[in-house]
Parts: sequence; structure tokens; C-alpha cells
Amino acid sequence: MTEFYDVVEKQKEILNLEKEAKRVVGIDTRYKDGLWTQQTIDYADGRRVTEFRDSRKKNKEEHHGLD
Repeated sequence: MTEFYDVVEKQKEILNLEKEAKRVVGIDTRYKDGLWTQQTIDYADGRRVTEFRDSRKKNKEEHHGLD
């Protein structure tokens, strides 16, 4: 039974690390003429996602190392 509990604890630890990595640390929204044009979301794991209102532009996802 101890092996089972070790596996469960390990999985809980992994899930907690993933939860922490997905935490939003900053949101930057740019407006023009009362409408948002660009929104950048920074996550705790160093990931930065930029979304554009203009559907012709693709969303960008960048990774900034926090080593």
C-alpha cells in the first residue's frame, strides 16, 4: 500500500507544479478607438501569449526562460 500512496503523492506534486506554472502574473491590453486591439498575458512559467483582435493576425506564444 505504501507504493500506492507514494504514487498518489508524486501525482499531487506534479499537479501542484502545473497549477503554479499556469498562474497569470500579468495582463497587458492595448486599446485603439475604444476597442481592444492586442492583449498580452504573462504566465508564471515564463510563457507569454499575445492575442490580436484582427483575425488576420495569428496569436503568438513566446517562452521566456526563468532559469
